[in-house]
Amino acid sequence: MDKFITINGKGAKENAVECVCSSESEEERGGKKARIKISSVWKYFNKSDDKKLAKCVKCAREYKTSGNTTNLRDHLKRMHPNIEKDEDEFSTTSSSCRTSSRSVSSFFKRAIEYDSSSQRKADIDVALASLIGEGMQPFNLVEDTSFRNFVKVLDPRYVLPSKNTLKNVFVKNMYDEKKIKLQEHLNAVEHVAITTDLWTSAANEAFITLTCHFIEESFVLKNAVLQTKKLNDVLNHNAQNIANTVSDVLKKWNIFNKVICIVTDNAKSMLNACDILKIAHLPCVAHTLNLAVHDALMLKAEDGYLKPIITKCKNIVHFFKCSSIATEKLKEAQNTPTPLKLIQDMPTRWNSTYNMLERLLTLHDAAAIVLLAIGKAPPPLSADEKNCVREIENLLRPFNEATKTCCGNNVTLSLIIPIVYGLYQRMYEIKCQIETIEAITLCENLIEGLRKRMFQYETRTAPRLGSLLDPRFKREGFISSSNAEQATIRLDNEVMSLLENEPPSSTNNAPPKSVSLFAFIEKKNAEKIKSKKADAIILRRQYLERENTAEDSNPLDFWKVN
Repeated sequence: MDKFITINGKGAKENAVECVCSSESEEERGGKKARIKISSVWKYFNKSDDKKLAKCVKCAREYKTSGNTTNLRDHLKRMHPNIEKDEDEFSTTSSSCRTSSRSVSSFFKRAIEYDSSSQRKADIDVALASLIGEGMQPFNLVEDTSFRNFVKVLDPRYVLPSKNTLKNVFVKNMYDEKKIKLQEHLNAVEHVAITTDLWTSAANEAFITLTCHFIEESFVLKNAVLQTKKLNDVLNHNAQNIANTVSDVLKKWNIFNKVICIVTDNAKSMLNACDILKIAHLPCVAHTLNLAVHDALMLKAEDGYLKPIITKCKNIVHFFKCSSIATEKLKEAQNTPTPLKLIQDMPTRWNSTYNMLERLLTLHDAAAIVLLAIGKAPPPLSADEKNCVREIENLLRPFNEATKTCCGNNVTLSLIIPIVYGLYQRMYEIKCQIETIEAITLCENLIEGLRKRMFQYETRTAPRLGSLLDPRFKREGFISSSNAEQATIRLDNEVMSLLENEPPSSTNNAPPKSVSLFAFIEKKNAEKIKSKKADAIILRRQYLERENTAEDSNPLDFWKVN
């Protein structure tokens, strides 16, 4: 019986646990199936010898008991509430050691986790949603064991949400907030441009993406993806279906009447869709440039003039790609801490052919050493072949630079005509320097491709005005002086239209002025016949006669000030 008598003072709870453990040990040794549970109330009461009375160790009050502890617990609640509260927190420890350990662990685990109303938790939730949405990460990232361990080390108090909660709550909330902000921007602008394209996912599903471009009142160019969705009719990719899908997205954002131009590839269905929508269409300059160069290379033709030299370069690269030993030897031959690898071209991308030739020229000497040392390797490029490849690479380099410029985030319409002009001029400069028949033929084909596919941009109103209004280029960016003159006339008409729509300045509320000795001059000025056209021409001349800004300047900064 002594082992059930609670020791008052420090360590009382530990003693109670030890008592239960001792009891369990005896039960195990005795082979008993039933477990005798002792109420934790007896930590604060002593039994009399006849077991009919229980004496409180705190206040010495005695109560009758026949084994029932209800009246004893009631005494603790009334007379010693602090003890009862402490008792409740550790009530599970008196049942068993294992249960005690688990309950205490759960208690502390709940204590260290962030509360649902915690600002810290809310901040982490937003950051996680941003990681998924802006970082293009899968929703099941939160189920990845390594990621969960990583987050636990960073902040043990944060509990990752489930995949469904992340998708349907956090990311959705972030989307709703971004959508409201974007709608506010779109409501504030007068005009927008749209770029769109059809593409196929890895799962072979067709989607269309629409991106909106606009200039804010602060003269900052903004881009925003409006939506990526399947076509309204997934079984039909005709112009009417594309037009209906695009129209639905534009009306959803309430910008259909604000769109002044849609940029797409050169697919016939896209051109017809713009006609149905009655919105001006502009072919994507990067796509058109790709077609011009691809036609000039004639890589798909069986009797292509570049096929022998390109095929030899591809075979050399293929050999290194298929041999790990040759690749390691190529790294050693370069004798540099950051060795380069050869690049294989792709049939659908001409710039991959350029990248292959450029890298092969860079590593030619190291590659030749390795190829000559391996018996079954293809022969390296000869001196004449190397010179031919160098001239081809020199011809393609300006087109590669132009493609990168056109694909930049800040590219504007004003760059198209000067880029075409620059390429045209550069081809004639290089033509005087090349010697091989392959390079000469390629140069002529590239010049013809520019004339056939790229000169059209100088006859379109939007690129014309864009280049003329770019203070870096103005009239000097045009190939044809007649096209520049047509652009000037159109600009005069645009400015005149703006001047005519300007509200007249009101002088009715102006305070009366004293009569000046030169009041007759003001009267004569007011009687002059004013011409909006003359005003437009004067404004245009003032602009065009100013010195052009630097090549690396931002044209929007110029118009923000002027």
